Amino acid sequence: MSHHLKIGLLASVAMAAPVAAQDTAPGGADESASRDVITVTARFREESVQDIGASIAGISGDDIRQRGIQDIEDLARAIAGMQNVKTRQNSNDIAIRGVRSAGSGYETSTVFSVFLDDVSVTGSGNIRDFSSVDLDRIEVIRGPQPTLFGEGAVGGVIRYFTNDPDLDGERFTGEAAGRIESIEDGGMAYTVQNASSFILVPGKLGLRVSGFQREDDGFIDNPSEGEDVNDFETAGGRAVLLARPTPKLEVRLSAFLSRDELGESTQVDPGSDPEDLTFGASPRSGNYSDDFGLYAGRISYSFDVGEVTSITGYYERDTSSSLFSAGNSFGLAPFFPTVDTTTFSTSSGEFEQFSQELRFVSDLEGPLNFTAGAYYRDRQDVSGQFLTGDGFVTVTTPATENLATRLSSTVSEQYSAFAEVTYELTDRFRLIGGARYVKDTVTASLQQDNVVNLVPEFDSGGNLIPWTESNPIGFVSTLAVLESAGVGTDFEFELEEFLPRAGAEFEVSDDILLYGNVARGARNGGIGNAIAALGASGGDQDVFLDNLTFDEDSVLSVDAGIKASWFDGNLITNIGVFRTTYEDTQIQVNTPANNTVNGPEQSIVGMEIETTLEVNDSLSTFLNMTLIDAQFEEGVLITAPPGGSFGPFDLREGNQPSNIPEFSMSAGYSFERPIGPAGWTLNSTGSFQYVGERFSNVQNFQSAELDSLELLNLRVGVSNDRWGLHVFGTNLLNDIEAVAIGSNPLQQFITAEGQLDAPIIATNVNRPRSVGLSLSLRY
Repeated sequence: MSHHLKIGLLASVAMAAPVAAQDTAPGGADESASRDVITVTARFREESVQDIGASIAGISGDDIRQRGIQDIEDLARAIAGMQNVKTRQNSNDIAIRGVRSAGSGYETSTVFSVFLDDVSVTGSGNIRDFSSVDLDRIEVIRGPQPTLFGEGAVGGVIRYFTNDPDLDGERFTGEAAGRIESIEDGGMAYTVQNASSFILVPGKLGLRVSGFQREDDGFIDNPSEGEDVNDFETAGGRAVLLARPTPKLEVRLSAFLSRDELGESTQVDPGSDPEDLTFGASPRSGNYSDDFGLYAGRISYSFDVGEVTSITGYYERDTSSSLFSAGNSFGLAPFFPTVDTTTFSTSSGEFEQFSQELRFVSDLEGPLNFTAGAYYRDRQDVSGQFLTGDGFVTVTTPATENLATRLSSTVSEQYSAFAEVTYELTDRFRLIGGARYVKDTVTASLQQDNVVNLVPEFDSGGNLIPWTESNPIGFVSTLAVLESAGVGTDFEFELEEFLPRAGAEFEVSDDILLYGNVARGARNGGIGNAIAALGASGGDQDVFLDNLTFDEDSVLSVDAGIKASWFDGNLITNIGVFRTTYEDTQIQVNTPANNTVNGPEQSIVGMEIETTLEVNDSLSTFLNMTLIDAQFEEGVLITAPPGGSFGPFDLREGNQPSNIPEFSMSAGYSFERPIGPAGWTLNSTGSFQYVGERFSNVQNFQSAELDSLELLNLRVGVSNDRWGLHVFGTNLLNDIEAVAIGSNPLQQFITAEGQLDAPIIATNVNRPRSVGLSLSLRY
């Protein structure tokens, strides 16, 4: 079906529906009462999501607690148009409106900006989880947001806001909570948390302190190691000091620390039934640690004509890991038939970032208002990456367990300035326009990069000559190749652009808003994986250099929608349509080592429908649907030159991007009714989510097509102003499916039906059913 026809069908549905736009009442896509429309600050002003002409979902702190949202996986299930692939804790590969990062780990930034209390906490790899303990709200803004949130907001923005002490409240207040749950065919999970506020000077000075600990035994068994090897433990705390010496001046200082220890990922044996929850391919389980600290200061001063704000942030993250590498363990086996090719990807990283933002938000009485500011960011990322296998000692020269060793550092410095203007042509019609000037410079330096010389030899009959004890494989120093080519070992990538955004809003009535937007986003290029580039080169220096780096990519997105409230706000219906052109897409190639290259253009067209209905004072319901047609406009064949070992990489015209379902939906309810005296209520929430079929890689291998996923969650209990006791169940249908599949492209073939396929070498699954009990106390 052509894009034009699909857009026409989407528009027909939109016009036929008695509803509107793209954002929901509290909580966007989940259990919320429609009258309690959440207030957000997506434009740095307090506004209802129904009054903003953009695709925004907001989830309040109460909704976060009621739904048991603990991580990005839970968040993605609550937001229409948002998907996530989670292969272990703190490893989230999200997509918003069909835009997704390559996921290889070599990008200089993700396609999303993530902020915690207005400080950027986005690095270069997969997005980590941030504890949902003591949050005031979460905001998700869909589509490019370059003007206010920077060049990294190519696909959208996720914003976390933590609670402040209530300076006008009681001297000492707090909330404690705990939950325990049993995982089907797995272990137990425990969570305890507490948050307390101390008002030191009423109206002027207060302190809020929170802490949490979570332990999850896991559910994947390894016959060589024992049961539940994908365990997880995290502990952390946060402190917020809020001072308001005058009504116009506010100072906020905060610190947030977390320490995480993880076991293996959620892999199961390739080709097995996902419900077996067994991973015996690795002789030992992996491990991973992930620690971060965030220190921030915000100073705001209000004038008669607006407010000026300074936000200073320092974010650090240290990681280390040793994880089974299925792609190399199985992909290298044909080249080394006499040894055990079990390999582990071992890494360590130290990430530091300092950021400073100054912004002014006007509050003028006339038709014109604006937001303007400047931003500075300095990132440093030092990493070591090793590909290790015990069996390679006898077939390498010099003898070593490391097939690859890479020590590198990346420095990113950015200066930007932005302005966005809103002009009211009439009381109901507004024009919005702005741009951000960005100068982002990335300098990548290689200190050591040695890899095995994986360029195969063939005999006179064209048969592969494997590497064995009598024919050992040598190493190549990438640095030596670069030096001999006169390239050097320092690479600089510069992104200098104006990124515009324009929009219009028209209030048909007090309850109906029409809007439209166009925006462009971009992100910088970087240096990829030397072992993949070298393997693809076949010894050709020019091919090696071409495969070693990748350029910037960009998106241009156009969207429009209707936001409407009906029957005194009891029914909210939002509909939005969008089209995004994704150019020079940074995609992951597996040949079999991961690398990042610029792929062909993507075209993404879709629709989001979000509704909430308050049936009566006790019951509210919601129904959300997302339709997306995303495909590559051209094909690409990356074929290794004669003697090359990695290739071909075949991406065909019309292929879908990875993990983008054409259809997904969620529906649910929220129920609350008083029972008896003393303010007790019976309350319950429930949700059902459907995620349609999709492919796990851009080659769209037939064996890498993921089945649909159906998830049912329920929660019921009693509560009053002080206590809450609830039982809950997640994934009650116990639908366990593959959520990520890795394939071996070295053995790809064409099926009888003409489909491209390759053997499966890695499979990750979702979390099985769990049931539990939660208890909360307000004091």
